[in-house]
Amino acid sequence: MTYSSRSLARIVVGPDDAPTLVLLHGITSSAVSQADAIDHWSALGYRVIAVDARGHGLSPRWESDELERAGEVLVDDAVAVLEDLEIQARGRRALGLPDAPAPVVIGHSMGAATAMVVAGRRPELVRGVVLHDPARYGSRSPAELLARGAGRERARRAEVADPAAAVARALADPEVPDSEAVAGVWASQRTDPALLRTGVVAPEVEWTEAMAELAVPALLVTGDRPGAARVGHEGLEVVGRLANPLVTTALVPGGAHDVRRTRPAGFYDAVDPWLAGLDEQ
Repeated sequence: MTYSSRSLARIVVGPDDAPTLVLLHGITSSAVSQADAIDHWSALGYRVIAVDARGHGLSPRWESDELERAGEVLVDDAVAVLEDLEIQARGRRALGLPDAPAPVVIGHSMGAATAMVVAGRRPELVRGVVLHDPARYGSRSPAELLARGAGRERARRAEVADPAAAVARALADPEVPDSEAVAGVWASQRTDPALLRTGVVAPEVEWTEAMAELAVPALLVTGDRPGAARVGHEGLEVVGRLANPLVTTALVPGGAHDVRRTRPAGFYDAVDPWLAGLDEQ
């Protein structure tokens, strides 16, 4: 079912007492455009909660004062979702109902960068994080971020002008699951242009600082497709030098920025055993 109010909209699949995965998407995506991932993990017995970030999907649009601190709002929103889950868990325990452990957050790009910061600041709210090729705040200049944001806004306008062509391109792309093609175009068109124009795609915390401060088990997954993967070989070398013992890394050959879509078998082969290992702890 889908919930929506001033709080973030979300899709919830699976029983309340199952191990829980919270999915945080990247810029211009949404909860429903992760349909393939929701189906995959719910079939494995997880409760999956896919969240629409602010300004995406069915979640509230951005207010002007929020845009002035957009990176921190992304973190605040994710914390609010996790605190809500903790309140629900306490209520179940008080009623003597079966309960589940704290959730694992699985984030992609913007969502992964947000998950990194949340896990460092509020580790008591999560059992672990999967960081799917996170946006690397601090690796691009403000001018570059603004230029990329402007490019995303132009792409969004083009899709709004000709949605049929956008859907046809998505359906023809062999690296976009059929179940996510139309949803992905809808999500892109639903993205708040005010956020895109800021260039913000991550909390304003240096990504190496966020990785170093992780205080829960973390799996960092990236690909090696040139010009596409945001972490890649170079980023993995940087993470290796940080020597955070809680961080495990996985490189999926041929993976682009969205490793799950471009190399799904390699992605799930890396993530599923890691999640199963957490469940056994």
